[in-house]
Amino acid sequence: MATALEQLRSQSSDWGVNLDRSRLSLLSLYADLLAEYELANIIGTKDREQIILEHFTDSLSCLATKGARWRGSLVDVGTGGGLPGIPLSIACPELQVTLLEVTEKKVRFLEYAKAQLDLGNLEVLHARVEEAGRDPRCRDAFDLATARALATLPVVLEYCAPLVRTGGAILAMKGRLPEEELSRGVAASHQLGAKLREVLKVEYRAQLPQKERRLVVFDKVRATSGRFPRRVGLAKKRPLGA
Repeated sequence: MATALEQLRSQSSDWGVNLDRSRLSLLSLYADLLAEYELANIIGTKDREQIILEHFTDSLSCLATKGARWRGSLVDVGTGGGLPGIPLSIACPELQVTLLEVTEKKVRFLEYAKAQLDLGNLEVLHARVEEAGRDPRCRDAFDLATARALATLPVVLEYCAPLVRTGGAILAMKGRLPEEELSRGVAASHQLGAKLREVLKVEYRAQLPQKERRLVVFDKVRATSGRFPRRVGLAKKRPLGA
């Protein structure tokens, strides 16, 4: 039976990415870091195979979409333990990845993982996304923003659009996607300078864990109004597009 890393490599090849020996070695080390970290519960499981087959495969499923560029700069909003940002930084060395996280214990893990993995294309930013969106160093600064199971589409868009330059893209990783949520997301995107490009249902190889995953890609077509993001909490309390 193929190992978890071999299955991950085969699946990623279907998505057009070659995980060579050095990249697989880094992914293996990252799985160890997640499984063995004792200072906080970062990912919810210590099962190394589950981390690789479910979380890493899910993260690299972003590469199945054609609606995003995999070079330039990426900000992973609400990255948690570094997913999908760290697997993407390993798989795509031409991509400069910034991990944006507000929870201090997770930021400490991210800094630890960055040091252990020694990735030159990885940065950690400890900040609220609403504050980052108004920081001149971050606003309109990235080619791509990702968010994995972070919030509803209107909220994700308000968090991400101010961070992305015109001509860039926003990739929201969703599970089930009710039609009403998609409609509200599209309505919110009009207010934020974005436009829906595609909704892609991810297909996995039969031997891998099957999960419902949709990749929702928006293009940033014009500058986001200075009204956004609103102050902390408002995006969730009074979501756009409602």
